[in-house]
Amino acid sequence: MPEHKHPLMSTRNRLHEFLVDDSCALACSGMLWKSERIRETRSGICPRASQRKRTSTCMKERRMIGMTEMIRVVPAVIGAAGMILFLVPAVAAGIVNIGNVTGFFVSAAFLLWGVFHRRIQDFLRAAWSRGGFPGRAALVLAAAAAACIAVTALVLTFMMISYARRRPAADADVIVLGCEVKGDRPSRMLKRRMDAAIEWLEDHPDVKCVLSGGKGETELISEAECMYRYMTARGIDPERLLKEDRSVSTRENLLFSMELLEKEGRAPSEIAIVTNEFHEARACLIAKKLGLSAGSVPATSTPWLLPTFYVRELYGLLYQLFF
Repeated sequence: MPEHKHPLMSTRNRLHEFLVDDSCALACSGMLWKSERIRETRSGICPRASQRKRTSTCMKERRMIGMTEMIRVVPAVIGAAGMILFLVPAVAAGIVNIGNVTGFFVSAAFLLWGVFHRRIQDFLRAAWSRGGFPGRAALVLAAAAAACIAVTALVLTFMMISYARRRPAADADVIVLGCEVKGDRPSRMLKRRMDAAIEWLEDHPDVKCVLSGGKGETELISEAECMYRYMTARGIDPERLLKEDRSVSTRENLLFSMELLEKEGRAPSEIAIVTNEFHEARACLIAKKLGLSAGSVPATSTPWLLPTFYVRELYGLLYQLFF
């Protein structure tokens, strides 16, 4: 008959085996630790120095992980915020142009980079290592194109800032460039231009002001008439204001305005252009091509509209420089 083991004895044996195995494991780990210390001591490595080295390596690895997370998270946040920022003008004001379309897609690219950072990196490495010359050439050209676009945008931005800070002479007559009129009421941007013109006229009581802007298809009155009503209602003497209501472009704004000033017997050596800060550079360049010396009286822009019109102006300024 098979030998019958009491359950209590069986449990005691298993406990004994577990304790023996655990003690052996601890003893072995202790011996390995001691042997490692002995090996470090014999090789001239201080155990504490070795521990510091391991700690330093661990900290470096953590920093690398942190940097990788930043490379992933920061573009994703920028991209998401940018998409919202460029969508707001379209949703809130119905403004859709090349500025917010470009901004939206660039922001989407940042978001995709952040979300699919590792996959994109793997794809680029594979294209570089396995794509041969065509793959590498395509990557180099893409990187060069991206760098060229970024540098161009920075240069154009510097030009916008530089021209917006050019102050005109104290006796310079003013030309206010028109902007959208909603029915018979000024848009946000036009209102800010008129407020900047009013401030300039109050500080320079001897200068004339041309209000320049024709009538668009959806406008009930011309931009010049809208500006005239707004500014006279705020205390500007009507005798100081000239209405130019034929122009439909910045070039025509300046050209037709100068014709009005000449008819009034005024030939200013310099004009003061009132428009939004991002638009001053292009307006001054057009004035220069027309043989006019111009300074800037910049109007601030509505903050949530500025990114859209800034990006659009990059295209306009680039066109003005080369055409």
